[in-house]
Amino acid sequence: MNIILAGFTSDITESELRQMLSRYVELDALDIIPGDLPEQTVAVLTVEGSSVEAHRAARRLTGLYWHGHSLRAYISLF
Repeated sequence: MNIILAGFTSDITESELRQMLSRYVELDALDIIPGDLPEQTVAVLTVEGSSVEAHRAARRLTGLYWHGHSLRAYISLF
């Protein structure tokens, strides 16, 4: 299942993001997709586990204040 994570800037490295996410969810894959503007960068998290676990992780990540920004997480239906 995929989670779309937004709300961070493009200067965040993959290793920083992986380290932070390790407290909340086990990742199968992580892809950072840059946006036209730095604040439009998103990450696609492919997570292990069930749909329930993915929804739980998305709820924990939404609103998390990290590196001066409030994160938003959405479950991808595709």
